[in-house]
Amino acid sequence: MPSSLALSKQFSALVGALLLAIILWQVRNGSRPGCARNDVLTKFTPEQVQSYKHAGIIRTGVLFNEEEMIKIRAGLDERIAVATRGGKVRSEDLLNLHFNDSWLLELASHPRVLDAVSQLLGSNEIRIFTTRILSKPARSGYAVPWHQDSNYWPLDPLHVSSLWLAVDDVDAENGGMQTLNFSAVPQARTENLPVEQTSAEGGAHFDLNIRRDAIAPYEDKAETLAMQQGEASFHDAWLPHTSPPNLSDRRRCAWIVRYTPASTKLVPGKRMLFGDGYEMIRVR
Repeated sequence: MPSSLALSKQFSALVGALLLAIILWQVRNGSRPGCARNDVLTKFTPEQVQSYKHAGIIRTGVLFNEEEMIKIRAGLDERIAVATRGGKVRSEDLLNLHFNDSWLLELASHPRVLDAVSQLLGSNEIRIFTTRILSKPARSGYAVPWHQDSNYWPLDPLHVSSLWLAVDDVDAENGGMQTLNFSAVPQARTENLPVEQTSAEGGAHFDLNIRRDAIAPYEDKAETLAMQQGEASFHDAWLPHTSPPNLSDRRRCAWIVRYTPASTKLVPGKRMLFGDGYEMIRVR
């Protein structure tokens, strides 16, 4: 008759084999271990909110499920095709289309997103500052240099949280975003790192890049945000981030929305893109 120790080992081996089978099934079916693809974010815990304030960034896990993402991707693909027809506008530069597109405004106003960003901003009164479709085509998407959004935004106070939704699967190969959290670069929490202006102000283009000598000491601490379609992150306006060119055979598309509390005001005259009459739409 088997001893209790032998039975315990057999039971442990059986449980281990069962867990391995579940993990393999989840991977084959597009799920990550412990996270069903249709289990979406409901709300952040207090610990997660504190983590965001400390690091300047937080990942949501699944923000939109597979069925929702089919519709979202189709809608964004349609708008990319229309906006880039004729080749005059790149698919990386589709800024603020929500002003004339009710579907995009509705997407930016999704209650699940507003619930999450309200927690991070500490306010139930929310405005949209900007939206952007940033789609890097396969084998041609350009790099986004190291920068802080805070350099570009004439806001008082500068209290912004940016949604970055993965419309495609994203990894290092197809130009995934790289970030340096505030633990890696503490001084970035409240100040802009030294920059060089690479061109005249150009609307959606990046012309205030962090200087190489200012960012190089920290680059080995950068993290690439690999995400599956439907997953997302929120990041602070001061967070240093970059992304390499997309040299893969896969597109890399993101839907980006910048949110502020309703109490945040636009300071006119500091940046051409945000001139007199620029509207920050109240969505909550």
